[in-house]
Amino acid sequence: MSSEPLPIATAFPPPSVEDWRRLVDKDLKGKPFTSLQSPLEGGLSLQPLYTAQDAGVPSEPPGVAPYVRGTQPLGHTEGGWLVCQEYAGPDLTQTTEALRTDLERGGQGVWLLLDAPHGVDVKDAAALERLLAHVPLERTPVHFEPTTDLLAPSTFLFQVAQKAGVSKQALKGSLGIDPVGALARLGAAKVDVAATLAKAAPLVTSLLKEAPGLRALLVSSRSWADAGATSVHELAWTLATGVEYLRGLERAGVSPGDTARSMQFALSVGGQFFPEIARLRAARLLWSKVVAASGGAPESQAMALHARTASATKTQRDPWVNILRATAESFAAVLAGADSVSTSPYDEPLGTPDEQGRRLARNTQLILRDESSLNRVADPAGGSYYLEQLTDDIARAAWAELQRIEALGGITQALVQGDVARVLTETRAARDKAVRTRRQPIVGVSEFPHLTEAPVQREAHAIAPAHGEGVVAPPRPFRFSEPFESLRDASDRHHAAHGVRPRAFMANLGTVAEHTARSTWISNVLAVGGIEADEHRGFADAAAGAELFAKSGTSLAVISGPDALYPEQVPALVAALKSKGARTVAVAGRPGDQEAAFRAAGVDLFLYAGADLFQLLKTLHQQLGVA
Repeated sequence: MSSEPLPIATAFPPPSVEDWRRLVDKDLKGKPFTSLQSPLEGGLSLQPLYTAQDAGVPSEPPGVAPYVRGTQPLGHTEGGWLVCQEYAGPDLTQTTEALRTDLERGGQGVWLLLDAPHGVDVKDAAALERLLAHVPLERTPVHFEPTTDLLAPSTFLFQVAQKAGVSKQALKGSLGIDPVGALARLGAAKVDVAATLAKAAPLVTSLLKEAPGLRALLVSSRSWADAGATSVHELAWTLATGVEYLRGLERAGVSPGDTARSMQFALSVGGQFFPEIARLRAARLLWSKVVAASGGAPESQAMALHARTASATKTQRDPWVNILRATAESFAAVLAGADSVSTSPYDEPLGTPDEQGRRLARNTQLILRDESSLNRVADPAGGSYYLEQLTDDIARAAWAELQRIEALGGITQALVQGDVARVLTETRAARDKAVRTRRQPIVGVSEFPHLTEAPVQREAHAIAPAHGEGVVAPPRPFRFSEPFESLRDASDRHHAAHGVRPRAFMANLGTVAEHTARSTWISNVLAVGGIEADEHRGFADAAAGAELFAKSGTSLAVISGPDALYPEQVPALVAALKSKGARTVAVAGRPGDQEAAFRAAGVDLFLYAGADLFQLLKTLHQQLGVA
């Protein structure tokens, strides 16, 4: 046996991108190359291949402007990112206990959503003192996100710290002054952005000297993300908010560099894993460019970035899947180099999370850090042709949207004039269509639903979103799964009232082997709407099928089987079913050129992949008498 190494690496000539493209075009057999591209929100698309010709390794190392690779030279390798959970429970005592438990068991920072009905109701310093009773202020970053009185929490915090003997120099976190965010939530009649920034200017200046660990201003994307903005719009509008604060405080005598050093950013991370990594990297890049263009020094261009797992991606149905969603979103935030991360509990859509939900969320980050060692590498995404190019693509798209907002007069004007609401309406319509047709599937809701799942019992705290009295109604937070969950809720009410769920008789054609694949698919489709499938192994002829239907106790029949049997058997079977009282007969699969004949025979609707499943199931609910 030869001891000489095989020269495999040099035995074949290196293929070029052009060689690869010729082979791909040959295999596509006339289909366009674009058929291999995957569309993303914001008009972007993923390519099937990325090479060094597309994007190279960034020339700047981590810790150097424009901070694409992170704001610290060693990343978070020395201690990890900050595990900073968010709290919004309306009950002060319950939230106080949650803070104590989390900080004792791995939490490192706290993010407090303030003001009822959106968060913890802290009316004075005494209430804040109770809330922070178990929080060691000298070593725990505390972040506020108020909704109404934006300046009051800072006063309360200083009073609590002074009483506890903690100096301002020791305090860390952010005070959450975010008038644009409040404007988006409450409406123009309740928030004056310019006046709020003018009042905040002395605080911004004093904190830079007296409490350098505290950031006065918050730039949060929560309002956009929770209302369904695309990732590009969320990033662009967040940057536009930062620009608004730079200008507003400069008018009040604060330099752009000082203002930038006083800002805390907070972005939501959704379900598109790699694009979300690229978006957070693009956020640091673009903010560095904004501050540099405003005259800020390189050290003031570094973005303090908090990442939270998105609310819109979570579901009430089969909420255990939320654990997987939150894990993937947290993973993306960490790989993107977020300074602090908040992982939402799986039961958050059901009400105030309980101790188990918070524990699982907290431990998700601890496992990512301490067992998976994700903090051991600075900028693990760096150098990936795919992610570097995607970072650049998202940055360019967001910059174009930022320029559009600037042309309208800035983000405040875009809000007041209704431009943001218009874009969100269009975006939500497009996303609703993708969800309803299952082009954007939701596991446990629109895909693989568990019709008989036992509900997770939670102590619900109804928190209705407040609506402002401004010129334009603020965007309503929503979750992507809401349309289908409304059908499941209706099914539950029907079951509670009548003792049975709405049901469909499955008229399966052919042998078991012939109809099983399609009938299984249809059973899952019906379950998405809370409709129980009454399965049968088949029948000898149309008359026998109709007799089985007559005993089923439902008025809905779904014909399912191989396409080859449809032209001959569907018309006769429909007639037989309707003669036995079938009010609605549906056929599984696309009808093709048989649609006119089937409808003439009495078929009411067709269930197939790509159809507006929500509307079809809603129609079936109406015909089954489900309120």
